Amino acid sequence: MRNKSAPFFRLASIVSLITLVLLIFSTTVFAKTEVLRISIAKDIENLEPVNTGKTFDNNVGKLYCFTEIKTDEYPTKVVHVWLYNDNIIAEVPLEVNSTTWRTYSSKKILPKWAGNWKVEVYSNDGELIDSVEFNIK
Repeated sequence: MRNKSAPFFRLASIVSLITLVLLIFSTTVFAKTEVLRISIAKDIENLEPVNTGKTFDNNVGKLYCFTEIKTDEYPTKVVHVWLYNDNIIAEVPLEVNSTTWRTYSSKKILPKWAGNWKVEVYSNDGELIDSVEFNIK
């Protein structure tokens, strides 16, 4: 005599297996990295931005891009891309070693570099996750 419930249990096993594979796949492939805070500052003290702004004098000397990162997967990296008048000036890879991580990059600013600036932040998989614009006058 044939067991009529066998196909149901076989289907349930397949669905469970598919669910498990999708859960593992989504955790590794769809790990999310986001920026909680971003700012341009004249200094960093105790991993916090100091003297933040959107406009700076051309004699500022050096600026910092501070980011607080939240991620589902660590360790990972983010990249700060510094742009001056839409031209890439620097790309700075930064380690992220916790689910919430504060980090920063810096750039020397020459007096002749007055104009529009932007720092773009990219996740480890190359996705643009945030940016901040500022001006040197």
